[in-house]
Amino acid sequence: MREGVSIREKSGPQDRVTEADVELSRLISTELRDRFPGDVIISEEDSHHQHASASDRTWLIDPIDGTDNYIRNDGQYAVMIGLIVNLHPVFGWAYGPASGDSYFGGPGYGAWRKQATGQAERYQAVATLAAGRPTRLMMGFRDRKSHPWVNELPQIDWVKSGSVGLKVAKILNDQADVFAHLSGKLKVWDTAGPVAIALAAGLEVGQLETDALAFPLPRLEHEGSVIIGRQGSLAWSRAILLRGTGQQ
Repeated sequence: MREGVSIREKSGPQDRVTEADVELSRLISTELRDRFPGDVIISEEDSHHQHASASDRTWLIDPIDGTDNYIRNDGQYAVMIGLIVNLHPVFGWAYGPASGDSYFGGPGYGAWRKQATGQAERYQAVATLAAGRPTRLMMGFRDRKSHPWVNELPQIDWVKSGSVGLKVAKILNDQADVFAHLSGKLKVWDTAGPVAIALAAGLEVGQLETDALAFPLPRLEHEGSVIIGRQGSLAWSRAILLRGTGQQ
C-alpha cells in the first residue's frame, strides 16, 4: 500500500498516520480477538483504547512503528506486537517488511530472528558493553533535537534507525550498543514487543532513574526515559547522559 498511500495528520505535522497503519491495525486486532477473545487488545490506531487493568492479558500493537520512515521508504519501519501479563512483557514480535526479517521472543523463550528465507535462529548471549571504544548510540531525531548537548558528547558513534523494534535488532546484530530515549512520554505499544525481545536476549532495560521499565497500565505512556542496551548500558547512560539532563 505504500505507493500512493493516503496520509493525514493526527495531533499535528509531526504526527502522521497512513491508511496502511489503519488497515494493518484492523487486520492484526481482528486476528488477535478471534484467537484470544478474553484478552485486552490495544492498538495505537484505535479510535478508542480498551481499558487494561494490571491483571489483564494485554496485547499492544504498533501497526507501523516509524510511519515517517514508511512514508520515506527508507526501510527503518516495523510492525510490532507485544503481550503484557501482570504488567510485564512476556513475548514480543517486530517484523521489518523492507528486509523480510522477523524478530521475536520473550523472557524464558530466548530471542530469535527469522530471515525472509531460512529457519528461525536463536541469538546467543550478547556481549557486554565494551570499555575503551566509542559507544554506538541510537536516539531519535526529535530526541536529539530536544537535547542538543548530546551531539557534543565524546566517544559516541551515532547509529541511525527508525523503529524501536529495529533498534533492538541492531543491538542483537552487533550494529549498535545502546538505545536511549530521554524525552519521556514513549507509548507502551512502542516498547512492549521490543522490550520482551531485549529481555529475552539478556539486554538491560530500564531508565536513567530505575533499573527496570514499568508498564503502567491502564496508562499508555511511560514516564521518564527509556534505556535498552548491552549489559553495562544503564551505568554508562547514568554516567554520560544523566549529567546532561540536569538530574544529577
